[in-house]
Amino acid sequence: MPWDHASLTGVIILGLILVLLAVAAGILLFEATSQLSDGVDFDVLGASISLPPLALLITGAAVITVFWLGWVLLRQGVKRGARRRRAAKEEAALAEQRRVDGERKMQEEFAQRERQLAEERRRHEQETEDLRRQAQEQHVSTEEARRRAEVAEAEAARNQSSGTGASRVGDTQRDPGEPRSFDRRDNPHT
Repeated sequence: MPWDHASLTGVIILGLILVLLAVAAGILLFEATSQLSDGVDFDVLGASISLPPLALLITGAAVITVFWLGWVLLRQGVKRGARRRRAAKEEAALAEQRRVDGERKMQEEFAQRERQLAEERRRHEQETEDLRRQAQEQHVSTEEARRRAEVAEAEAARNQSSGTGASRVGDTQRDPGEPRSFDRRDNPHT
């Protein structure tokens, strides 16, 4: 929780008041126990120890100080551990998000490459089909030209053997007034 300036100042003042009260209480206890001369007897681990009240007071203050120091260190360690766990969890979530984003990007790139390959494959197939069609058309044209040439040679040979001497392929002896009959061989568009 972030502290604003007013609440931070209030906490500092409260801390100073508590420290001053503790020092005042310590001075009063010291003065009160310094005049006592009788020792306090107690058993520790099977041994009997006698301490003056002032030593017992100082020992109690030291024990409380060590307790609070340990408590503060424990809380800081727990907070630090929680902060590290939180940071590690956030880092893991961030790494997972990066991984997911990377996978998504790779999938998008893969899909894009697949689309490009499919398009290239389609173009290649179209080009191949166009080349086949052109080759077929050329073959048909070549066959038609060969067939016409054979027909023309056959007519020329027939005309020479009959002695008509027709000068053009497809010309035959006919009466000029007679209409010309068309043959499929005479039509260049078929």
